[in-house]
Amino acid sequence: MKNGETIVRSWLVYSMKSNKVFCFCCKLFGISDSPFRQGMNTWEGLSKKLNDHETGSTHLRCFEQWMTLRKGIMNQTTIDEHQYKLLQKERKFWRAVLERLLDITLFLSARNLGFHGSQEVIGSKNNGNFLGLFELMAKYDSVLDELLRRIQKKETNEHYLSNDTQNELIELLAKEIEAGNLSKVKKAKYFSIILDCTPDVSHKEQMSIILRSVVCIPGTGINISENFFGYLKVDDTTGKGLLDAFLDQTKKWELNILDCRGQSYDNGANMKGKAKGVQARLLQMNPKALYVPCANHSLNLVIVDGAKSSNSAITFFGVLSRLYTLFSSSPARWHILKSCIPISVKPQSDTRWESRINCVKPLRYHLKEILEALEKLEVYALEKRDGATATEVCSLMEYMMTWPFILSIVIWYDVLYQINKSSKLLQSSTTSLDVLDSEIKATYTFLQQYRETGFSDAHMKASEIAEVLDIAKIFPEVRSRQKKMIHSYECADEAHTIQLEQKFKVDFFLPLLDMSMGSVKERFEQVSSITELYDFLYRSENLIQICKENSLSLYCKNLQAKLGDIDSDDLEMELKRFVIVVQEKESTHMKSAHDFLNYIYKEELQETYPNLAIVLRIILTSPVTVASAERSFSKLKLIKTFHRSTMVDDRLSSLAMLSIENDVARKLNYEEIINKFASMKVRHKSFL
Repeated sequence: MKNGETIVRSWLVYSMKSNKVFCFCCKLFGISDSPFRQGMNTWEGLSKKLNDHETGSTHLRCFEQWMTLRKGIMNQTTIDEHQYKLLQKERKFWRAVLERLLDITLFLSARNLGFHGSQEVIGSKNNGNFLGLFELMAKYDSVLDELLRRIQKKETNEHYLSNDTQNELIELLAKEIEAGNLSKVKKAKYFSIILDCTPDVSHKEQMSIILRSVVCIPGTGINISENFFGYLKVDDTTGKGLLDAFLDQTKKWELNILDCRGQSYDNGANMKGKAKGVQARLLQMNPKALYVPCANHSLNLVIVDGAKSSNSAITFFGVLSRLYTLFSSSPARWHILKSCIPISVKPQSDTRWESRINCVKPLRYHLKEILEALEKLEVYALEKRDGATATEVCSLMEYMMTWPFILSIVIWYDVLYQINKSSKLLQSSTTSLDVLDSEIKATYTFLQQYRETGFSDAHMKASEIAEVLDIAKIFPEVRSRQKKMIHSYECADEAHTIQLEQKFKVDFFLPLLDMSMGSVKERFEQVSSITELYDFLYRSENLIQICKENSLSLYCKNLQAKLGDIDSDDLEMELKRFVIVVQEKESTHMKSAHDFLNYIYKEELQETYPNLAIVLRIILTSPVTVASAERSFSKLKLIKTFHRSTMVDDRLSSLAMLSIENDVARKLNYEEIINKFASMKVRHKSFL
């Protein structure tokens, strides 16, 4: 308008398909072939043509008719109101049907159950879980009962129960979850990558993709999350092949790889390789994506290294394997074991992080009961004339009823308990670098202290077990081969004069602790370089101490040189102000980096401490373990079973998304999903 105001032409519509503008009311009520009824795509002088058209008598008459019809529709006074009500009722019915089908889909996917049966026919006992649940719910739900009646009476050919519709619903739900999680990652800006691979039942290599992010909500606080983004089938398992497959996926998501601030993988060469591994190639693209080896895998390898530290250590776990094999080889033997001991012996695994302590625990607390079970098994074997089993039982009992073996049980249990405690804590998806730093230091300190005083403590605990079992605390003397003296001035070999207990300590205890300590130091050496960078922000006492030493400027400059996302001078000034707040709130659990960032956003102080908030977000974004990816493989084994081995990759990934991110799936807006379902293609029934 001439006065600068804008009035919307509600009658003007545009068709993307024909690239023309139309007059809606003239198209609806007009009888003349006016340009705006047929469509106008002559853009030159369009403004004048629009003015001429909207002032014409034909347009005004059609516009008045449209306004009258519109008012009648809104007031429900049109002559086709009855038909309109029937249409709305039918629309409401089909939307209600789809809501229930979405619930069935979520129910089955959350429990990793199959959808299809051998006969996709309503009424058949082999029609699968989806149709079976539909029939069950139809008995108690009026909407599904009405649909079932229409199907049985053949009043409708469209029922939206087919396999294709099930796949559409699964894909729609998974895409909605993915879009929501992706939006959250983009909102957080910084993210970290967690990748891990495993073959499925059909021998395809599946790569699990997990993205870690920190969402900060002013006035509320922060939320650290590791979200599953699906499986990716990979044919090339080299470092280049795995990274290229992931980068192709990030392009589809429109995710900026330069915002990646951390990466964590297992200890495979194709992942952690310093030259051609995934982490090395990604660091070439983005030097800020710092690599943190999986802490749980590294701790597990510490145990593996310790188990190979000496012949006694190797023999110890060999005995545990023999014990499990002996009892698990038949139900009768297992029944004998369960009749004597409340917990069962466990098998060993090089990949399961807690398997070794579970192997040792029954012997540590129920050795007497296990020996009783072996005695019963020996009697059972003799009754069955099973000489091989009887001999094996006698051999095991003879070895297990010795003082060195009892002492080994206590030592191994003490070491495994501490390492397993750290491993369990680090498996949480919210665990950050400051917790990793504390746990690794605590584990190393324990091993150091246990090396000095642990042997005497273990001796006391083992003595209590030996007294209960009436086993003499004697180390069997092992014959050593005499060394031939060549020269007359050589003295006799003094090895046999060393006390047997000291020899056990030198041969077994000290190598176990030394190997474990060396392994911790070696495997977490790369983590140390990262933790040293952020160390002054991990705990309140570190920050206060560094401020007192006037070395804050050096730490801030190192951060700026490594990250480039902050200004070191501004960060230094912010920290000098923030440390006063920390000292004032020292008694109120404001101790860690998580507490610092949560306080900043809860109190809406991100404008006061912008650089500090950025650094803390990056610290908490960095992953410490691939436990989330390992958990996703558990779902993979439950979903893609032997009987579902032909499942296509997209369906597998979507079902895993619904299962793993089920908490998010239950909060989805069904109205929007149904609208998307209706708009995907032409539907025979009205949903909109």
